[in-house]
Amino acid sequence: MARREGGEGARRARLLARADRHRARRDIGAGRNLSAHAKTLVALVTVQVVFAVHYLAAKEVVSVLPPRAWAFLRVAAAAILLLLLDLARRPRRAIPAGDLARIGFYALFGVVINQICFTEGIHRTTPSHSALINTLIPVFTFAFAILLRAEKPSARKTTGLLVAASGVLLLLRVHDFAWEERWVRGDLLTLANACSFGLFLVLSRDVVRRNPPLAVTAYTMAWGAVGIAAVGVPPLLRFDLATVAAETWILMVWIVLFATVLCYLLNNYALTQVESSTVALFIYLQPLIATALSVGLGRETISLRFAASALLVFSGVFLVARGRRPTRRAEILEAE
Repeated sequence: MARREGGEGARRARLLARADRHRARRDIGAGRNLSAHAKTLVALVTVQVVFAVHYLAAKEVVSVLPPRAWAFLRVAAAAILLLLLDLARRPRRAIPAGDLARIGFYALFGVVINQICFTEGIHRTTPSHSALINTLIPVFTFAFAILLRAEKPSARKTTGLLVAASGVLLLLRVHDFAWEERWVRGDLLTLANACSFGLFLVLSRDVVRRNPPLAVTAYTMAWGAVGIAAVGVPPLLRFDLATVAAETWILMVWIVLFATVLCYLLNNYALTQVESSTVALFIYLQPLIATALSVGLGRETISLRFAASALLVFSGVFLVARGRRPTRRAEILEAE
């Protein structure tokens, strides 16, 4: 009897010890998950803050340098850095020659037209307008996916497209449109920038799925630098870089290192931790932060029209993006 009670006690002690070990492992795992979640949140917020500040920094740079010259410098510098990162990647997997040629064609929309229109646009409009219009990229992506029959339309997404479009039309004062209106040309160029990138995301979808994301981004930038050179190098050669102040050089380096390379790496990390749809939701922070900074620094004032337009654009983008699950690599490229 005593032996039986002793055996029961020993078995109970073993069960309690096993439960304690399981609880300890669970607590450690929960701590790790919490730590990973916190790191992901920090990465996502950092990306949006950097992108938002980038609109103000780019505005300052193109007030000194010719917009197309800056577009070439930025893309060329980013291409060199990303190619070096890709060369250091292990294990390396070469991109097929056919896909390299396709990337060259897609870079026309994803980099050349995109960056020329962005720099020319930010030169002629405000950081808040530029940030808000670029929030439309998911909407343009959906629209081109329908036109190219890469995606089927739905009532919710179509409604979102129309709502977002109405927000842009309100921003452009379409009811009394005047080409001489202060920000109209810049807004239209920025709209072309977002439209071009949306088309790029649809066209490049298959190539992006087949190849490493860092390599695709690096070669897209490299092809883009070649394309922009035709219109960016001539004004760069005519411009005296010796006249550029140290503060402007710092902004230029910051845009290349942080708003391009670092943001790519942080988005890449975040997309290994959470769904791409979660990452996409953080894009709403960009116009909010950019507008708050621009107003806080006294660069612009916010009108009721802009606020109403932002509400319509946000609502439309939410309807289009909700439930849409782009590929992980496409989302990485979209961050660029």
